[in-house]
Amino acid sequence: MEKIHKLFRTKEFLLTTAGCILFAVSFVLFLEPNLIAPGGISGLGMVINHLTGFPLGLSIILMNTPLLILAFIKFGAKFIASTLYATVLSSLLIDAGMQLLPAFTDDILLVSLYGGLLLGAGLGLVFAGGATTGGSDILSKLLRLRYPHVRLGRIMLVVDTVIIIICATVFRNINLALYAAISLYVSTIVIDAIIYGGDHAVLTYIISDRYREVGTAIQEELERGITYLCGTGGHTGAGKQVILCAVRRSESAALNEMVNTIDPDAFLIATEAHQVYGSGFSLYKKM
Repeated sequence: MEKIHKLFRTKEFLLTTAGCILFAVSFVLFLEPNLIAPGGISGLGMVINHLTGFPLGLSIILMNTPLLILAFIKFGAKFIASTLYATVLSSLLIDAGMQLLPAFTDDILLVSLYGGLLLGAGLGLVFAGGATTGGSDILSKLLRLRYPHVRLGRIMLVVDTVIIIICATVFRNINLALYAAISLYVSTIVIDAIIYGGDHAVLTYIISDRYREVGTAIQEELERGITYLCGTGGHTGAGKQVILCAVRRSESAALNEMVNTIDPDAFLIATEAHQVYGSGFSLYKKM
């Protein structure tokens, strides 16, 4: 058991470290040289750096200090330890990178797209490692305590939009704000893809008079679990067995074909499921 815990801790550490590297690269090579501030404390740090020359990474650490204290109160020592590591590492990498690496391109559209992509990938990996880079990430997690049904990326989108408006006011350039919004949107999509992407599935309800054959085929050929639900026909009043089954998107076509082959008269309802936890899918992990 101890070996398993160590393995998980190592995996989380590696995910967080890789995420911090990508996060820093997005700022150093794309966002900061072109004044694209896609929200967050990092965006406010860019404003301070632009106005005063104060190091971006150091300003991020200083502004995060009170938020880290609040995070310690709400989430405990484990969260604060990993978040403190991610915040300090990403901030130091940003300051070091700005001294060593030149901007990759000055094409503002490419900067917005690829900067947002790397930013989202970095944050997604950090979140998957059980940490955050501080700032609006902590605010988003605090808000998610109040609204647990709302996706983390969507909460961050709202928080960071407010910060983008602040940055646009200081920079006095609406175009930069619009490009920052593109970068922010791309990053939220990537964040949700990393955190929730593996959980996407198709939830299927199947009503068939040959439900036993259909259920057996699903279990044996697709190796997916099923649940029989008791239903009643609204028109006839006759009892019906409804098969409930969750499969991955790649298995959906095979399931539909299988049902149609066994019972062409079967009634099938398929809907997309964004989060599925349990056997055959990912295990639940509190974000």
